[in-house]
Amino acid sequence: MWTVIRRLLFGFSLILLTSGTLLISDRHQRRAVGGKLPRVAIVQHLASAALDESVVGVLDSLKANGLIDGQNISIERFNADADFAVANAIAGQVVAAGFDMVVTISTPSLQTVAKANSSQKIIHVFGTVADPFRVGVGVGRKSPLDHPKRLVGVPTPLLVTESFRLARKLFPGLQSVGVVWNPSEANSEITTRQAREICRELRIDLREAHIDSSVGVAEAAAALTAQGVQAIWVGGDNTVTLALEAVVSAARKARIPVFSAVPLEPNRGTLLDIGTNFYDAGRMTGKLAAEILGGVDPATIPIPDKIPQKLVVNKQALKGLKEPWVFPEEVLAKADIFIDENGVRQQSKMAIAKPPEGRIFKVGLVYFAPEAGADVCMEGFFSGLKDLGFVESKNLQVRKAHAQGEIVNIPSILQNFDNEDVELIIAMTTPVLTAAVNSVKKKPVVFTYVYDPVAAGAGKTAADHLPNITGTGSFPPVGETIDAIQKLVPQVRSVGTVYNSSEANSRKVISVARELFQKRGIRLEEVTATNTGEVFQAAQVLAGRKIQALWVTGDNTAIQAFEGIAKVAADARLPLVINDPEFTERGALAAVGIGWQKSCFEAAKRVAQVLLGENPKDLPFENIAIKQIVLNYAVARKLGITFPPELVQEASRNK
Repeated sequence: MWTVIRRLLFGFSLILLTSGTLLISDRHQRRAVGGKLPRVAIVQHLASAALDESVVGVLDSLKANGLIDGQNISIERFNADADFAVANAIAGQVVAAGFDMVVTISTPSLQTVAKANSSQKIIHVFGTVADPFRVGVGVGRKSPLDHPKRLVGVPTPLLVTESFRLARKLFPGLQSVGVVWNPSEANSEITTRQAREICRELRIDLREAHIDSSVGVAEAAAALTAQGVQAIWVGGDNTVTLALEAVVSAARKARIPVFSAVPLEPNRGTLLDIGTNFYDAGRMTGKLAAEILGGVDPATIPIPDKIPQKLVVNKQALKGLKEPWVFPEEVLAKADIFIDENGVRQQSKMAIAKPPEGRIFKVGLVYFAPEAGADVCMEGFFSGLKDLGFVESKNLQVRKAHAQGEIVNIPSILQNFDNEDVELIIAMTTPVLTAAVNSVKKKPVVFTYVYDPVAAGAGKTAADHLPNITGTGSFPPVGETIDAIQKLVPQVRSVGTVYNSSEANSRKVISVARELFQKRGIRLEEVTATNTGEVFQAAQVLAGRKIQALWVTGDNTAIQAFEGIAKVAADARLPLVINDPEFTERGALAAVGIGWQKSCFEAAKRVAQVLLGENPKDLPFENIAIKQIVLNYAVARKLGITFPPELVQEASRNK
């Protein structure tokens, strides 16, 4: 009998020991007892490159630490879309909803949630905050542990001083700089104060323009250039960052550069960006959140004082500047990302590995229809793949198919590729990407030759997208197109456009254009066409509405029937301005668009990454839009139009 008792006690001890081991090794799942997962809210103030990068870093870090959404953690995301009323409502919602933790990304999100969570009902982890010590949330500078017991995070100080010192190094004669900022943003007030201090030290005249929403950014930037500033600086202002294109556009007109303390994609037109590496800072924030969810007391976690940095330079932005800005070699040597003189992106610290010897990679490529722009894109695309070691007829097999210009043909083509032995599908054009969202279930999809992947339904933001889809978008320079129209047709008051309203890319571009045309006092006349057979008639309808110019964006349906549009424009003696440079010689007066050869060359990187094993869901969408201007002098002579010198000069730089 004692033998039986001893065996029972031994077995019971083993059970206790095993249970204890499991609890220790699986601490992140302790709260999941009874099917309840720990709930985490991630709150950001708006969708921007910096904040999106940070959120991706948080999510990647949580995953790397064993926290998988839907398995042992429940993650919900919130975005205030830069609206402070919405931000306050979200803050109240997440505090009242019983989340175990809220992770905030941006200073406004930190402030609104900290206010709603003043009783410290839930644990609050913050990230992407320029200076948490000055925003009234209880974080002090006395020591790394000087913070509320249930509030801790990762500060991301903007390198304000460094950005001005670098700008002076590029142009020793720099004496005046303009800044647009929103006084209601605490982070912007902090960085503007820092800018004032370094400008006093460097004897730079800092001229300021205040705005209260992104709508006023363009006017404020133009006012600064009218004062004769030699450059415009962008700090950590979320409102201004959201409308950065307007700042860059105003600076280009004045032939001065834009530099910033917020590293963004260099193809947005800034000359120099130095600051926090937002992705790596996001990973630090996510690691901190994982530690707390694993049982670490947030009160014992110190605020870190060393944050990863990033330097972005854009040598192409030197073109056309009226003063001699030059990148010293030591600055180029330190750059993490740069655009060279030809608009080719290089990224020193994220080099892609070469494909292994002896392996054959198979891909399927689907596009809307044969046309000049697609041909140029494919030329650049496969040239980029070749540079990365993927060579057709050697280690890369490409199966191509197009929809003959009919949207209804696309789903079946994609489904065929999805069931074949290709490793991924390349989606060219927005209609193909839109169809791939619903038609491709098995294979990864990499897109290019697309204006706006979010508008096409591939994701909510560049970082929050469908798990099997990634790629590069190339949104057209709409504001600069309108600039060109106003230069070519002085006192223009009405412009007509034809497009297919079923194309997501066209709907998005037209929605952006409506607002921009309206702000400039120009009426935009719109006529839609559902297929190529309707395009000619739609153009005729526009010509009868007393418009002063025709504008056609990259609508696939309109492009397929371009000759009809060009004929209507010629017969009515209307200037035709387009966003597709490859079609200029077919009857357009001018194109202000995207150089698809260079843009698609850069897009090849995403295909290489996926072929070499990276997961598409971990690769944020990129926007690579290298601008190109093409002028048609034959059409100009027929219309009696003389091209302005600034357009001629810019077009000559594209050659």
